[in-house]
Amino acid sequence: MKILLVTIFLIPHVGGLWKYMLQIKQGLEALGHEVDMVGDRIDCFYVYGDDNRKVFKSHYKPMLEANLPAASPIFSDNWVRHAESERLCLELTLSYLDLEQYDVIHAQDVLAAAAVSRVKPAGIPLVTSIHASVALTILNMVQNDQGIKPSSPLLVWNYYKSIENIGGSSSDQLLLASEWLRDVVVSYFGLPVSRISLIPYAMDIPSFEDRLKKEHELTRPMDKKVIICTSRLSHEKGIHVLLEALGKLHAFRQDWECWLVGDGDQRALYEYRVGQLGMTGAVRFWGSRDDVPALLGLADIFVMPSLMETLSYSVMEAQIAELPIVSSDAGGLKEAVQHEVNGLLFQTGNDDMLTARLNMLLEDEAYRRLLGKQAREWALAHRGLDCMVKRVLEVYQKEISKAQ
Repeated sequence: MKILLVTIFLIPHVGGLWKYMLQIKQGLEALGHEVDMVGDRIDCFYVYGDDNRKVFKSHYKPMLEANLPAASPIFSDNWVRHAESERLCLELTLSYLDLEQYDVIHAQDVLAAAAVSRVKPAGIPLVTSIHASVALTILNMVQNDQGIKPSSPLLVWNYYKSIENIGGSSSDQLLLASEWLRDVVVSYFGLPVSRISLIPYAMDIPSFEDRLKKEHELTRPMDKKVIICTSRLSHEKGIHVLLEALGKLHAFRQDWECWLVGDGDQRALYEYRVGQLGMTGAVRFWGSRDDVPALLGLADIFVMPSLMETLSYSVMEAQIAELPIVSSDAGGLKEAVQHEVNGLLFQTGNDDMLTARLNMLLEDEAYRRLLGKQAREWALAHRGLDCMVKRVLEVYQKEISKAQ
């Protein structure tokens, strides 16, 4: 079988979408299948395959943008105009690739699905993984003034809401990682529940454990516990909530150090806030790194303060590392973290509750170790990569049979 994985977003990337694509590719190729991948590289779409081609947007983007009607209400907002231009560029790139060679096309977002649906041959199934709601993510960024300033927020919302519906409805099968996201796409965007398969994310656990055991040049502080958060430094990840909680914790105990592993558009703001809270020596910004497993192996407590999350790879990694999890109850997180069983949940955005949860684990070493042990046991039982790849392959085979 030959499969094409395609996304409109930037790859390679540090986020979960790229991890998922790599895992699907790795798992399918281990079973003897061929897998190509297409993703954005800013100036081109890059095709990861036998010949690793670049399809430069400069070949056709000027023509596309010249023909987008400026007078149309749809293109009056620059944000929507850019998004639609990128989607059309992806359509032309896919047309160039000879899609007839593939048995299945697996889109990784609704914008890519909308593009694929317009250019793919009729007999080739389109399977789409929805990793998060693009429309709700954009809406959250607009409402919280996170760098997006559309001339018409309502137009932007309606555009992405339509794309969610078009991309989802034109797919033969939708793969979602959590019950929470299934409820979102059905209630907000009217996607058919009959075409949805729930397949949670997974990990190559043996490979991760090998990296977990590697020697590291960093050392943990001798007399302090390490609280770690591996996350993009952006508003929707809730790092600002964590910093406020840490500020309150720091006021009455200093026997800890927090490591923030990741980068993002809010880093400078967060570094400034750490200084304001008098925690410059207590909170360390490590940036994006490729040695996350080794850092988890040095830590004592993992925190996921996200405001919006489908199902976090970072949480899975922390569970395999046998760390107790302190997580918000946002989205699908509560499907992976069971309160007082393999971690502790706090109400999304509630920094007082987060402070209390962290203090509880710092106080009680036995409880901390118990939650970490049970977190690892749960992940070993539910998050193996082989199971996820097998279920995805079953969806492919079912859709191919239906098409034939």
